[in-house]
Amino acid sequence: MTLQQMRYFVKVADYGSISETAKRLFAAPSSISAAVRTVEEYYGVTAFVRTSKGVTLTAAGKELVIEFNGILNRLYYLDLKYEGKKGNKQSLFISAQHHIFGMDSFMSMIKTIDLQDYHTGFHECKTSEVFTHVEKGWSDLGLIFFDSQSKGQIMQELRGRGIVFNHIAYRTAHVYLADTHPLASNKEIRGEELEAFPFITYDHVPGVNSAYTEMIIPYYKMNKVISVSDRAAAYSLMRHMHGFVIGSGYHTCDLAYRDILAIPLCEGATLELGWIVRNNYILSDAAQEFLKLLKKSETQL
Repeated sequence: MTLQQMRYFVKVADYGSISETAKRLFAAPSSISAAVRTVEEYYGVTAFVRTSKGVTLTAAGKELVIEFNGILNRLYYLDLKYEGKKGNKQSLFISAQHHIFGMDSFMSMIKTIDLQDYHTGFHECKTSEVFTHVEKGWSDLGLIFFDSQSKGQIMQELRGRGIVFNHIAYRTAHVYLADTHPLASNKEIRGEELEAFPFITYDHVPGVNSAYTEMIIPYYKMNKVISVSDRAAAYSLMRHMHGFVIGSGYHTCDLAYRDILAIPLCEGATLELGWIVRNNYILSDAAQEFLKLLKKSETQL
């Protein structure tokens, strides 16, 4: 079995189709099929379930993808460190829940490294998507938070995906709302005070585990619920409809959002914040610098 066969195998898992993988990699479908077959025969497992719509990973296939990603990432960073085949371009991709720390540290990391060549990304998304991005290797790190009630389910989910959680801090749940909101002058907000206003959530969509923690206040206790997919929509609803979001309380230094406030939720849940990474994943210099800045920013709050 070769490294190329490993790469083909991982890409088939990513794209869910042998023909799609062949098209994207400019390879013959027969070469992709042969690579998958070689891996399955080598390890004596069935890695994919084939259907007319494509392929789906089996449990054994998921384990192989995790292991192969670890091997391929380690080789990539060895190339960067010792062989120079990839030049000096830094690469770091982060996925994060909405309304969580990280963006300021991300910008500081780029300035600190001070290289002319880099390719990085900071992707805000639903909790379930953060897990998937890290598991599949689309992101190097993930930033998440959860409360004590959902911690057990979250940890079980992460273990099943081959992901490790690293604790950073505990924070009280906060209410995000616009400075024009009727409750904007409160030093803290009680849950019952929020029932008259639209509750904005990112994770209340079909197929999403109810334990995923942007649902700190269960939607069924709210009279008005609006689901959105991005922060821009949430901010519009905060500004024009007195909507609110529950989150970690962190704020970016970006002045464009200075009218959005974060007020502690009275007797609100204590949130645990941290970063996630795949098992045995070797952190790049950029990732290590980002984490150092992230921890430093937390101690200064």
